[in-house]
Amino acid sequence: MNEQERKGSSLGWAMLFLPVLIAGCSFSPKAVLELKPSVARECDTPVETSVYWDVSPLGLKNATLEISDVGAPSKFWHAGDERGTAEAPAWARDGYTVTLLSANGVVLARRTLTTIACE
Repeated sequence: MNEQERKGSSLGWAMLFLPVLIAGCSFSPKAVLELKPSVARECDTPVETSVYWDVSPLGLKNATLEISDVGAPSKFWHAGDERGTAEAPAWARDGYTVTLLSANGVVLARRTLTTIACE
């Protein structure tokens, strides 16, 4: 490889990685919210649900959970520490949504139960 080819090759690699360098490789912590089950068979609804949350990656000490159904406003369900679990009786149907909020009301995550057809 001659000098000209080497410079061209180096320039190509620099152009490939330049957007990554400009954007940076920073890690953005996120809250964790898991809804189990997240999918249910339609003929098995309503179902019991279990929720796990963790807001500690954001440095928060408390969290609030709200629930809602399709077309209904959200309502308070549970308040807890930075991480925890909560269980609900069999009331969840398609569109049942759990929202994780910070203590000052900022939405951190949202999970919605979906259903699949029964065969």
